[in-house]
Amino acid sequence: MYQARLKGSYYEMGLQQGKMMKRRILPSIWSASFHETVDPARIEFADECEEIVRQYMPDFLDELQGISDAFGADYSKVRIWPLCSYAKLQQSCSAVAVSGEYTAHGKPLFIRTYDFLDSDRKDFTAFWTTPENGYASLGFSDAMSSRYCGFNEKGLAIASSISGYAGPTQPGIVFSLVTRWILDQYPTAKKAAEFLTDAPHFHGWNFLLCDIENNIVRVEACPEKVEVVNFDEGIGVSTNHYLSKKMREFEEENWRSEGSTERRYTNILNWFRSRNGPITPDYACKLAKQHVNGGGICDRFVGVDGGTLWSWIYVMGEPDVLVSDGPPCEYSYRKIPAL
Repeated sequence: MYQARLKGSYYEMGLQQGKMMKRRILPSIWSASFHETVDPARIEFADECEEIVRQYMPDFLDELQGISDAFGADYSKVRIWPLCSYAKLQQSCSAVAVSGEYTAHGKPLFIRTYDFLDSDRKDFTAFWTTPENGYASLGFSDAMSSRYCGFNEKGLAIASSISGYAGPTQPGIVFSLVTRWILDQYPTAKKAAEFLTDAPHFHGWNFLLCDIENNIVRVEACPEKVEVVNFDEGIGVSTNHYLSKKMREFEEENWRSEGSTERRYTNILNWFRSRNGPITPDYACKLAKQHVNGGGICDRFVGVDGGTLWSWIYVMGEPDVLVSDGPPCEYSYRKIPAL
């Protein structure tokens, strides 16, 4: 697992990332794209995405400029990957939020498993980030300047997961930048959901939000529509299909039958409903470690070398977070500092 601590203005944090990339403290694959020939159509698409990011995340582009300056690379190429990268694969990633009413610590508990190609596991990175005008956070990703999930000092956790959206990418904000901005700038699930509802989305994604006050919501998004889903059982779940009836019209016809999204969703609810007493981190690890066919959420793709690559479990407000730097079914969780 790569580790990075970033602090200061967005430009300064960009400089820090660029210098770490040059020293290979961060994945060298990120800089490979700086020297690629970019198709004119993709450049035009990136131009459109950049203007939207400038409107909704006004300081973030300074970070990309900082990376460019530190690395001595062309900004027009550095921006491409963060602003408009997308690779659709099989159904992947799960997230669970449990209200503190049902946990042993009396605080919300968040579980995250990240699924993708086995070849991407080596780029897993933990970012401790302290923006000059924002909130400190711990976020996780395998892509430059992006966050796929994490939590911040105000007690807000977020995780994104692919949906079954049937349409093409459209000019908007990539899910991993939306997640990054929320960790940096938003203190509550309500405020974060408002931002997600207002922002133009690049493709179709589900976002699970939980804050320290036990507010749990899921935001289901695609370029055409955004819906907020509330939970009334003390648990929020996000896998890879839409729950809102209004969002299902944007879903691929056979999406649910082709993977494990519904089984993982059912397994999580069964795990919660069959609990014997308050939920502990050990009980959360049990869910994350078990394979889907055994009642858990650790998964393997069919016909592709990929599946659950890493995972984290966090009791909100505690000093440490449990991280599995590999498939939870094979690797033990270990503690790392939360913030």
